[in-house]
Amino acid sequence: MVVVITALVCGILFLLVPRYVLPACEYAGYSRMHCSDTAQAEQVIGAVLVVVSAITFFVKSTSMPLVGAIISTIVFGIAFWLPDKFGYCLSPRMPCNYGMVPAVRFLSIIGILTMIGVVFSIARSSLKKGSS
Repeated sequence: MVVVITALVCGILFLLVPRYVLPACEYAGYSRMHCSDTAQAEQVIGAVLVVVSAITFFVKSTSMPLVGAIISTIVFGIAFWLPDKFGYCLSPRMPCNYGMVPAVRFLSIIGILTMIGVVFSIARSSLKKGSS
């Protein structure tokens, strides 16, 4: 259930943060720049995480939480990397530099750490079941 909740909450935040909460420069009144592409890519990541959350919730398989956690970890890693790939404004006065990019990276790190914890927890629990 941790995988579902984490992926769903972070997915929704990835959908909202680049546009409404800590918007990219374009949405804060500046012209369209590279950070706008980054914001759109992060929103796609959010949609992917929501889909992974739904699939993990509805597929009743014993291995699905592990698969969902691994997929989510990869997606969070991609989300962390996207600002470097698409670019963002390097001026410290631009909204994407002081708002959107740090928020996206913070969410990515929290998601990665949570999913790694879930993977280790599932692995440890399966080792205990195997040795009994």
